[in-house]
Amino acid sequence: MVAAGWVARAGSADDEAGLTGLSHLMEHLLFKGSRVIGTRDIEEELLLLDRQDRLFDEILRWRGKALRAEVGSRKRDKLEQQIRDSEGELRDLRRRARSLAALGEYSLHYSENGATQLNAHTLHDLTIFYVTLPTERIELWFWLESDHLLQPVFREFYKEVQVVREERRMRVDSTPTGLLDERLRQRFWQSHPYASPTLGLPADLDRLRREDAYSFFSTHYGPGNLTAALIGNFDPKAVRQLAQKYFGHLPATPPTPDKTLPLETHRAPGETLDASCVCPTQTQVLYPTVPFGHPDSTPLDVLAGILNGRTGRLYRSLVLGREIAFATSAAQNSLHRAGYFSFAAEAKGETTPESLLVAWDSELLRLTTEPIPESELEKVQNRLTADAFRRLKDPVSLLQQMLVFDALGDWRHLNRWPAEVLGVEPEEIQEVARRYLKPTDRTVAFYRRSEAEYP
Repeated sequence: MVAAGWVARAGSADDEAGLTGLSHLMEHLLFKGSRVIGTRDIEEELLLLDRQDRLFDEILRWRGKALRAEVGSRKRDKLEQQIRDSEGELRDLRRRARSLAALGEYSLHYSENGATQLNAHTLHDLTIFYVTLPTERIELWFWLESDHLLQPVFREFYKEVQVVREERRMRVDSTPTGLLDERLRQRFWQSHPYASPTLGLPADLDRLRREDAYSFFSTHYGPGNLTAALIGNFDPKAVRQLAQKYFGHLPATPPTPDKTLPLETHRAPGETLDASCVCPTQTQVLYPTVPFGHPDSTPLDVLAGILNGRTGRLYRSLVLGREIAFATSAAQNSLHRAGYFSFAAEAKGETTPESLLVAWDSELLRLTTEPIPESELEKVQNRLTADAFRRLKDPVSLLQQMLVFDALGDWRHLNRWPAEVLGVEPEEIQEVARRYLKPTDRTVAFYRRSEAEYP
């Protein structure tokens, strides 16, 4: 078996204002095939898709006029009737187009040839697509992937918008802290591109057009913005020939330049979000740190390692010692454009969110003022490097890491990181803690259990 995949260096941070969720929608649309795959009559189907687009543009214009018209007026009633009639016509066009589409043909080609784990994910900086298939079927992968990169057809566009809307309802709107977590990230990132939610905002999703998707695709899905990788038992020379044969048809494009400024220009530090929810009482804290590839990134990873785990300082102190928390976690997140360090704790009993923050500050003070024992650091370094090597065992896991790290800046990070971890000194950990985990720079969230709604 071979794990094969590719990454586009475009994610939710690349969504334009008013078009949030478009990068994630692109992940859905690329499974819909091309002018060759997924259709029974491409010419007739394209005519119906174009008619859907024109009708949807009219619906958007009428919605805007209806919002501006006086509630209860004859003008507004007439516009709303036009919208209902046009939405019915749009549904009919979608049914007719669907009858001409061979939906699922793209994935069917894979499954009929022994492929498994066909999937894709959208993150802040990237979108990855991957599958595993028998070695003798590698050429199938090159054909299918190059085909929908060369001539994609975003069929069932308006249905997939609703699929993303439903995904957002399930993962954000209907979860106890989903909307609060979204507000926290927006407060932390402010005007930075990372403030854009991956699943989009409802109002933005409702006005996405197929033309927007093609524009996004042409901007971000050219070869200059893509990297492909294969892992398994195959002939590298033959694979290079296949890459030239199939991907060589894609017109050359340069990489898309970053569209961001340093994090400091985008955010207002010291924000606090205090809210009630149908959830356990908890505290979350975010600090601005460093992006992928920065020299301080690895010491911050080791700092998180000292704090995390059943033998980490947070669990021993807040869960076992003071018995004020059920669970704790800390993490360094080094993204392409910026990074952040996070702390989270779930309260136990009558513990308040403020008490969790005080306990966190106490642990930070201890960490920055008291020497870190060599034995503790060595134990953490061994655990982190062992976990890193374990992640190399599974081909799909290895493929995902290579693609993600390549999109963030350099896939060779996979090879360098364990040695960098082993080289971190205690003083470096204390220095990055003092430099980045400052109370004046952080954004804090207190989530309080709503007694009226939570048993």
